[in-house]
Amino acid sequence: MKILIIIPVYNEEKKLRRSLNSYLNQTYPINQITIVNDGSSDNSSQIIKEYSKKYKSINYISKDNFKSYAKPGKKIIKAFNYGLERSIKNYDLIGKFDADIILPNNYFKRMVEIFTKDIKLGMCSGILASKQNNKLEIKNEYSKNHVRGAIKLYRRSAFEKIGGLYESMGWDTLDELKMEYYKFKIYVDQKLICIHSRETGIRYKKEKFIKQGRVMYLLGYDFILCFLGSIKFTIKNKSIFPFFSSIYGYSVSSIKGEKKIVSNNFSKFVRRYRYKNIFHKIKKWGKY
Repeated sequence: MKILIIIPVYNEEKKLRRSLNSYLNQTYPINQITIVNDGSSDNSSQIIKEYSKKYKSINYISKDNFKSYAKPGKKIIKAFNYGLERSIKNYDLIGKFDADIILPNNYFKRMVEIFTKDIKLGMCSGILASKQNNKLEIKNEYSKNHVRGAIKLYRRSAFEKIGGLYESMGWDTLDELKMEYYKFKIYVDQKLICIHSRETGIRYKKEKFIKQGRVMYLLGYDFILCFLGSIKFTIKNKSIFPFFSSIYGYSVSSIKGEKKIVSNNFSKFVRRYRYKNIFHKIKKWGKY
């Protein structure tokens, strides 16, 4: 299988070399690694140029960005799509990856094995861990079956069927929902551990749960689903703060009448799908 990886980069000079080395030292080679420098103000550009001259698989692209800042969602996917337009067209698997990730050297070998075994598999990844007190801690903020946005691979046919990646906050939940809608399978290999050099969302941690509430609104959740999701955030983070923050984020978007990123018909599917999963979990708990 031919693999295309696209990595948006913004001010990653401290982590970039080690991360790129982990992509280059894979036991299954990546056909092209497109690195999009998205307006970095540090030495990221120089490092990418250095690697692109040394390795033929690296495709260096500089994206002019006069509003340079770290922002989740729209900015990152704009950079991804910019890179996609300027990358090879002959590939079987396409991945959106981050520049602060350390991959195990068998990551893509394992991914190819998994995709080869099941032609209905549309999206797959390993899991993320971070070093805390010199120990690896698995990130459990999300469902264990959530394909993380920093390390995900798509089968080309599935990627094209869902219309690629949507330039908005919430893109990495929307793609999963679309996979479910179009009957593609999703898989997370719990044994394939990748190291995240920084805590997820640390650059915008203060607004993290407000943004989570906004995402639930944009994806067409009703208030009950938002309420239940906010409770889940509070339980996982052992704090009441995430609950009120996410409710606030949802409510502000609702009051403003912000345009959702899903159609009315698709939002109905989203709600049915979420409630179905909730009832399934309740039923499962009831057996114990």
